[in-house]
Amino acid sequence: MLDKLDKIWIGLLIGVFIPLFSFFSYWLFLHSQLNFPFGFIRYLRGANTFQDIAIICVTVNLLVFYLFLNKKVYDLSKGIMFATFAYVGVIFYISLL
Repeated sequence: MLDKLDKIWIGLLIGVFIPLFSFFSYWLFLHSQLNFPFGFIRYLRGANTFQDIAIICVTVNLLVFYLFLNKKVYDLSKGIMFATFAYVGVIFYISLL
C-alpha cells in the first residue's frame, strides 16, 4: 500500500503539514487562551521561545521521516527531508531577525 504513496511530492506535502500540525497542537493543548496564530506567535517571540518551539515541530517531522525510512518508502522520505531543510532555513532566517 505504501508503494502508491512513494512519491516525492507526497512527502513534501506531509513534510510541510506535520510541523504545522505540531505547532497547532502545541498551541491547542498548552496555550489555547491566546489568539491563534498572531497572539500566540507574539507571545512566543516575546518570551524568546519561538525558535525552540519551531525546532521541536521540525523534530517531529524528522521522527516521521525515520518512520517512513524504516518502511523503505524512500521517495516519500526524500520529500519529507526536503521540507525539513526548507523549515530549517526558515527557522534560521527568523532567528536572524
